[in-house]
Amino acid sequence: MRRTLLSLLIAITAAIAFSASSVTAAPTKQEPPRPRQTKPPQKPAPEPIDKPVMTTPIQEPEDLMRRAITNLSTQIGLLADEMRRLRRETERNSGMMELLLDEDRLAKVEDKIQDANNNKAQLDAREQDVQRRMKNIQGELLLRGGLRREEAEAAIRSELQRALDDVRGQQIAYQQRIAELNEQAVRLRARVETLRKKLESIEVKSEKEEK
Repeated sequence: MRRTLLSLLIAITAAIAFSASSVTAAPTKQEPPRPRQTKPPQKPAPEPIDKPVMTTPIQEPEDLMRRAITNLSTQIGLLADEMRRLRRETERNSGMMELLLDEDRLAKVEDKIQDANNNKAQLDAREQDVQRRMKNIQGELLLRGGLRREEAEAAIRSELQRALDDVRGQQIAYQQRIAELNEQAVRLRARVETLRKKLESIEVKSEKEEK
């Protein structure tokens, strides 16, 4: 029995080995080669056309410097005009203020001159009155009366003389005061006239520049 099984196993193994060798020996079918496809000739790619590039022209350093200097000169000119206008405006304002002050001073001086002249006129009238009374001593004696005529006349003369001296002293003082005030008025009038002409000149220049 064992031998029978062994023989059967050998037979089966041999059959399998034969079957495998036959399969290996059989020629393999090869697919027929496909026809080689030829690619159509490619057209040469057109060369790129250089497009004009918009470029800013390069400025020379001298041109740049010239333009910068021209611009700077223009700015300086405008600044100079503005400074000139401001200086003239300041000069006009200060001149106007000074003119107003001098006119006020002149008005006050003229008022003082008028007062001094009025006082001087009163002193002149008083002087004339004293001199008239000194010429009419007899009338003074009759008005005052008195037992001793000579003593009374001497006292009246002395009194009137003192009054006359006082009046003349005040007249001299007022004359000096009036002279000083007149000098001040002359200087102030000249100053006022100069300032007015100066302001008129500034106004004329401003009008010309505005035109």
